[in-house]
This record gives sequence, structure tokens and C-alpha cells, in this order.
Amino acid sequence: MGSATIKFSPTAKKEYVKQYALDVIIDILTKSNNVNCLITSTARTPYDQARIMFDNCELKGSMAQLKLYKEAGQQVVKVYMNRGIDNKESTIAKMEAKILEIGASHVSRHCADFNKLCVVDIAPSSISNKSGFIAETLLDKRVSKLLHPPTDPAFHLEIPIK
Repeated sequence: MGSATIKFSPTAKKEYVKQYALDVIIDILTKSNNVNCLITSTARTPYDQARIMFDNCELKGSMAQLKLYKEAGQQVVKVYMNRGIDNKESTIAKMEAKILEIGASHVSRHCADFNKLCVVDIAPSSISNKSGFIAETLLDKRVSKLLHPPTDPAFHLEIPIK
């Protein structure tokens, strides 16, 4: 089997993923007999995080988002829930302000310094051998955290940059 390939969705910022992290992901894909993957999300600004959280509250419901996030993120979801008659832009601005108040990397690791921590979401639909991918990711000491379905909608990997 040749080397696996990584693709990026239009919403993922390839420039925020260091070569070191790409090499780790390629190793995991290869060892787990997966041919490729699709990265759907990378580093985010506080505004991007607020916009994504707003959109997910709209699409999946705020209760689902409260379950997804820990306490810091739940505070941001509650801004959405208490928006009253605010429009989308105003609500996102308030959510972003709450993220900045709390500290963006406390709300989502996607907002961490991408020079120190690479955070990627990989579409589960792009992973053919899911159990192998999970097993190899958990074995790889270069990955500090893995979240995966059904707990998380994506394969969420956190890779400290050396």
C-alpha cells in the first residue's frame, strides 16, 4: 500500500496545518489501512468559532451543542439561547465577545495557537477503516487528544507541534 493522501475541504485552512502534523496523520492513515482523509476544520479565529457555534445551534439545536461543549463553550451557547430578537450578525458578535472574555482556547482547542498545537477535524465519511484509525491514533504518542463519533461529530485530533 502506498502513502495515504490528505484532502482539505474549502472550509479548512490548510496553511494552519504544519508539515509535522500532516506527517503524523499520514502515518496514522497508512498504519490503519486508510487510503485518504478529508480535513474539514483546522485553526479558527474567535469570530469563526462563534459563527460555527451559531450555525450548529441553528442546524442541530442548542441543546445538542450544550452536550457537545464543556462549561466554557456552554457559556457561549447560552449567549445564543438568550439572544432574544437579535439578528444573526449581532448574536455572532455577542458570542465572539463571550469567547474573547473566556479565552478562545478554553472554548475550543481549534482556537489555540496553531504554531504550538495543530487541531484538525477529519470527516468520518472519509475514513474507511474507522476502528483501525481510532486504534492507531490512540497508539500514536504524538497525538495528545482524540475525540470521535459518537461523542464528537468528527475525528478531532490534537497534535502538539515540536
